[in-house]
Amino acid sequence: MNKQVIILVAFVSMFSMRLSAQNRYELNTEWKCLPSTEIKDSGERISDPAYSVSQWKAAVVPGTVLTTLLENGEIPDPFYGMNNNRIPDIYHTGRDYYTYWFVKDFREDAPKNNEQVWLTFRGINYSCEIYLNGQKVNKEVYESMYLRKTFNITKLLANNGNNRLAVIVYPPNPVGNPNGGQGGDGTIARNVSHQYVAGWDWIQPIRDRNTGIWDKVYIEKTGNVNLKNPHIVTLVPGKRLPEDQQQEDAILKVTAELENASNKSISGTVRYTIGNDVVSQAITIPANAETEVTLPDYTIKNPKLWWVSGYGEQNLYNIKLEFVAIGGKIASDSELVSFGVREIQTQWNDFTRSKQLLVNGQKIFIKGGNWIISDAMLRFSKERYDAEIRYHRDMNLNLIRIWGGALTERPEFYEACDKYGMLVLQDFWFSGDCNGRWADPAKLDDQWTRRNYPDNHNLALESAADMIKMIRNHPSLAMWCGGNEIAPPHDILTPLKNSLLPKLD
Repeated sequence: MNKQVIILVAFVSMFSMRLSAQNRYELNTEWKCLPSTEIKDSGERISDPAYSVSQWKAAVVPGTVLTTLLENGEIPDPFYGMNNNRIPDIYHTGRDYYTYWFVKDFREDAPKNNEQVWLTFRGINYSCEIYLNGQKVNKEVYESMYLRKTFNITKLLANNGNNRLAVIVYPPNPVGNPNGGQGGDGTIARNVSHQYVAGWDWIQPIRDRNTGIWDKVYIEKTGNVNLKNPHIVTLVPGKRLPEDQQQEDAILKVTAELENASNKSISGTVRYTIGNDVVSQAITIPANAETEVTLPDYTIKNPKLWWVSGYGEQNLYNIKLEFVAIGGKIASDSELVSFGVREIQTQWNDFTRSKQLLVNGQKIFIKGGNWIISDAMLRFSKERYDAEIRYHRDMNLNLIRIWGGALTERPEFYEACDKYGMLVLQDFWFSGDCNGRWADPAKLDDQWTRRNYPDNHNLALESAADMIKMIRNHPSLAMWCGGNEIAPPHDILTPLKNSLLPKLD
């Protein structure tokens, strides 16, 4: 499959193998669900902890409607024999059939003093309404498969600590007609979502189009200032040798976003410790505002470099990035980042008449493969990713291309690639089949209409920016591509190429 490469990931980059806040926990067990067609009550009522859900069924979160139905024995395994033909397809049932309520009860005491509590969804497909303790959380529409959302729920928590979260999840719209074409009739691509779920030459349609809370949900507690989306970059000049005992210096660059949730400005210091040194930057954040802080550059003496599999070790460092307010005794928020140092460059190769990839100044002979999806129903885990990427390493591959008709892979995927020295070429979510590279009688719309998919270009750009921030620090991330066999519409491609990627990565 050919690709339109739109930009090389920032040639110099540091990666975050694990990113964790100082006080964060996941809400990924003991969810319940019910089809929306069986409930007439409002989200305000359902999210009241006194509302009975004793007759609701167990739900799989992270997961989809189908994974829940499969877990509860309500459908056969769609990947065994002809079982998929026994499961109703959403195109024929209508969207309401796979529209579900998901409910989670959890303990969290009402905050005291300057504590703030945040609720984050790392992925919902496709749109949703969120309620907590009888109140609606998202005042604006939350849609897009590739968009994280964080909500400040400090004032919504129950005084007695007994809380209920209720989420109604709606499928993509349109859902696409699985008529046997690549991506069915192509209209699934009108959404900012994955395209293979309407069927392809390598897979049958996913009957619910993977509707659900498909990625992690977590609670984070901070002070009045929330530190988020750290960006860590290194400069690694020159040509390096993996076996060298003494390396030239590398330069570490660190930035982060700060959100002040209070009604007054807050002054303090953003800092991190590396070795015996502390790097810090004073800053003032206006009331109810967000800002970005850039810390002074730091010189890493004799750095231990991160290398591609077969060329050297995948060495790691750790820093704890934190914000401390003036007069504060503890950090308002912190992020622990495990990272490695590497630089990627490209140069023209006259012999092959193509680009040559270099890591830390060394030419890399690329041995790559194509990654579509390891589970079409999105049943991922850290352990599964680790095993699957290790298999690629053991087969002597050193690069994986993520196909544009599927996902931006999860951080755990990239952590495994970082661990095993596997470079990644990440497509954005476009394909020649659905997005109009050629005329196709199986498609509902003509070629030129499909060239303008998805419907909401601003949402596509917002989602792209968020996904860039989510995975940009990983050393394994070598290149971004516009899509599979096609580039996005010009008013998406141009800001991606000229603004978002240069600024964010």
